[in-house]
Amino acid sequence: MQTAGTRTPRLAERMAGAPQPSALLSPEWLEIPHEQRTGLSYESMIKSYRPSIDNQTITPGARLLSGDEAAFQRNMTNPHAGTYVQMFGKSYSLVRQSFLNGRALDFERALASTNLGAGYADGTALATLNLDTTMTSVLYDNQHLVMWNWLNRVPSINPLYQWTERDQYGSIRGGFGFAQGGVPKTGVAAWTRNQAQVCFFGVRRGITDVEAQSGLLGGVMVDPVQEEDRDGAFQVLGRAELNFTWGDPLVTDNFGNTVNYPGTYMQMTDMTGAYAYGRAALGSNVLDLQGRYLNFTDLNSISATLYQQGKLGSFANLRMFAPPSVLEDLSNLRNYVERRVLQPEIPAGRTGIGFTTGTPLPGHSTNFGVIPFTASIFLDEVPNGQPILYGDPEAESPAIPSCTVAAGAPTGGVTSYFLAENGIGESDAGTYSFWVSAVNDSGESFVSGMTVNSSGEATGVATPESVAVAVGQVVTVTITPGASNGQPVTQFRIYRGTSDNVADPSTTLIGHIAVSPVNTPASVAFTDNNSRRSGTKIAILMERTPNNTAIAQMAPLTKYPLAITQTKVEWLLLLYHVLVIKARQRCYLIKNIGSFDPSV
Repeated sequence: MQTAGTRTPRLAERMAGAPQPSALLSPEWLEIPHEQRTGLSYESMIKSYRPSIDNQTITPGARLLSGDEAAFQRNMTNPHAGTYVQMFGKSYSLVRQSFLNGRALDFERALASTNLGAGYADGTALATLNLDTTMTSVLYDNQHLVMWNWLNRVPSINPLYQWTERDQYGSIRGGFGFAQGGVPKTGVAAWTRNQAQVCFFGVRRGITDVEAQSGLLGGVMVDPVQEEDRDGAFQVLGRAELNFTWGDPLVTDNFGNTVNYPGTYMQMTDMTGAYAYGRAALGSNVLDLQGRYLNFTDLNSISATLYQQGKLGSFANLRMFAPPSVLEDLSNLRNYVERRVLQPEIPAGRTGIGFTTGTPLPGHSTNFGVIPFTASIFLDEVPNGQPILYGDPEAESPAIPSCTVAAGAPTGGVTSYFLAENGIGESDAGTYSFWVSAVNDSGESFVSGMTVNSSGEATGVATPESVAVAVGQVVTVTITPGASNGQPVTQFRIYRGTSDNVADPSTTLIGHIAVSPVNTPASVAFTDNNSRRSGTKIAILMERTPNNTAIAQMAPLTKYPLAITQTKVEWLLLLYHVLVIKARQRCYLIKNIGSFDPSV
């Protein structure tokens, strides 16, 4: 038996005698006849090895042993050599079965093709693949559809949903008592009949026949039909969640049909009543912070209004929906005011107040009940409130429009909210930059002035239209559609910021204006009176008892297969519903919420 002292040099000697991978792959090696090649390889590998095993002689030029035989003989001969790799080298062990069984030439010819494309000629396609069936996604999922999951759904037996609102039991303003033997006055209740049109939300999805066949045969990592159903469902429900807040019936589909219902923002702010089922907005249930951050005193006042004006005796079904940044600011405000310092000692050379603990803020307790908080990513009319800054244009979206801006005195009964002192004690006078985009059913264009590269991709740089605005003025934004690209326009979106950089966080959506896709005007004017401020957020309080707020649903999310007329299998995902706010006195809108600033 070998000793530890002799194993290393003998192993090195044996490895030195084995043919190198470069020699095995060389044309000279492949040209050697199979019999000679086998004998030469074996002889070179064992020429320095022990000549016998258990009295059996190993003859140079003999056949190669099978894998099992070689392993057995290796272990019997040299117990210190634990693997085949240790005896003959890693590279040799990898090619042993391919090159020493007479198939090396065929393998080389298979890889020598020049018309297979990248990933084949170099053997990459033969590599082992890790077929991970988990698809990575950074999109919203079911947990983000907070209003859809929270609100109650009530059935609607036809497209016209009707309900009755009780206005009073009878007057309590008159005299109360009556004389003995007399009779009291007859009490008369009052109520209002109202109605809303169920809207049809849907999306068309499909897969090619090749995808379907590959899915049936297990040739793809995920089920293509299941993935299309899932993606389509979230697309429809995401649109519904967004419409709960920002729905505008004036924005039609690509053919001019009325397809949207008024969302919470329109119902709570429409002073004409035209888009809130004939009821004018309630000023008592809208709080305009004018750029100031939301604080707990505001929430106390809101709870008092809901109790007094809305006669909401229980907050058990009340909830406040707010963007994550607003809830983060509330937590920061509480930590700032009610701070617990865990490490009051500050290291030398540093300043501050030490480490503070972070605690969740699930809600706020008021004199009238607890207001629970829920974060929502759908309280921005567009993602993050900002335009498309990079990448390709959305498929079948309209052409990029242009605009001009001018400041002047308000007319036609419009009120200016460019104030001498806003919510943070500053003047709204200053220079503002504007950009506009065009929208239809398919998507949104880049904003006006956007620089586009040779591939048609946005670069994140867009030239603004800027104007100086004085206190009490308004800005008229005149929008001109872009050169026709064959796509209709249903609305224009207006973005505004205090910087000339379109990517600056202060640049956000401040409004939209609906236009006719059937007869698009040569230009359209939007009046910015600062009622929606750039860089701010909104929050909504809702009471979900079906008598107050509900989703009237004619049918749940339904899948309808379409006739197959091509090598693509398509289907529709449809949702028939409408958001009904029956008692706006029990809802509350907080608008123009600014960022937390301890100095304000």
